[in-house]
Amino acid sequence: MPKISRAGFLKLFLTFALVAAVAVGIMVWREMRGPVLGGDFTLNYDGQEWSFSKNARALNLLYIGYVKCPDVCPMRMSYLAQAFHHLSAEQLKKVQMIFVSVDFAHDRPHSVAEYARQFNPQFVGLTGTKADIQKTVDLFGASFMVEKDPKSYLGYSIVHTDRIFFLDDDGTVIDSVSSPQSYTEILDKIKEHL
Repeated sequence: MPKISRAGFLKLFLTFALVAAVAVGIMVWREMRGPVLGGDFTLNYDGQEWSFSKNARALNLLYIGYVKCPDVCPMRMSYLAQAFHHLSAEQLKKVQMIFVSVDFAHDRPHSVAEYARQFNPQFVGLTGTKADIQKTVDLFGASFMVEKDPKSYLGYSIVHTDRIFFLDDDGTVIDSVSSPQSYTEILDKIKEHL
């Protein structure tokens, strides 16, 4: 068996220590980052089945709301439209916006698709059955609740998560913006992740 010099032993020891430190660091990082949100989902786009895994881009933005939302949804969607307006043609090829309506009782696939397209012709508007919507919303740690509201012109309102989720091409949440107050907040995040 060949004898290892003191310098060789020290080099071997330091290499082993470095590998061990990196391995421990990765394990600690995985534990501390919390649960991974997101994943693949299938909903209805204008009467056709639409699966995230078949339509994903490098960067995907997702917003959960409903078509008849009186204030929050149109404001966020207009911010999203403004952000997309400031992207280059090359950037637009890599990013998409997905709007998911949680008003399963009233929003039909065509009206949701049309609603999203009103803000930008490339925006995708999706809906589905109560079960499919709930499954999708749960993937992202989001929520919604339908409430009777006699003061509302609809007779109901839907309280929902007001957050724009940024997804990679696997559907994993890589970032989010809660209740953005301007399009620049969204645009900055898009550019950061492209």
